Amino acid sequence: MDVPETHGHPAPVPRQTSRPALTPLPRGPLETGRLLLRPWREEDIPEVHKICQDPDIQRWTTVPSPYGETDAEWFVREHTPNGFAAGDEATFAVLVKATGQIAGAVGLGGIAKLSEGRGVRTAEIGYWANPETRGRGYITEAVREVIRWGFEELALGRVTWQAFDGNAPSRRVVDKLGFTMVGLQRGSHEHRGRRADMWLADVLPGELK
Repeated sequence: MDVPETHGHPAPVPRQTSRPALTPLPRGPLETGRLLLRPWREEDIPEVHKICQDPDIQRWTTVPSPYGETDAEWFVREHTPNGFAAGDEATFAVLVKATGQIAGAVGLGGIAKLSEGRGVRTAEIGYWANPETRGRGYITEAVREVIRWGFEELALGRVTWQAFDGNAPSRRVVDKLGFTMVGLQRGSHEHRGRRADMWLADVLPGELK
């Protein structure tokens, strides 16, 4: 579900109008030396639409293809704020402090779903990157910060990552951050009308680099 330093609309969920009543998630903002991570805003819609025209994002992620303006509007106005409000997904815009440019999106998803019936509170990390800012380590830096926040502020006990087999740039991000490759999930997902294999990795508190 990701691209060069990219995951689809992080941990995407089907479009829906109702969600279970859960505890809302804190919305940040989060900061690193170079980056500001904040909730998405109305003024971000045109840039989200532009970024998601990228062929690699559409190849490796679950964003709609073709990607229209209404898809960007849904992502910013409904999907991401509803995730924070419902307590099951926290998706941040990643901005470069020096320029204000959007470098990508990073989020933790499935927080409630993956924690049900388990002794360990779990979430899945997801990300995608602006092709104009790739290769500068921004997404690795942002993913590290969101996972740290998840462990320290959300009391997560495990964070997982999945990507379509062959998405080496995305895998390099989690390799740098101390994830352990769990294995290959064969034929586990449908993507653009075909069966696809998925890599699976995870990281526990104390392992994050």
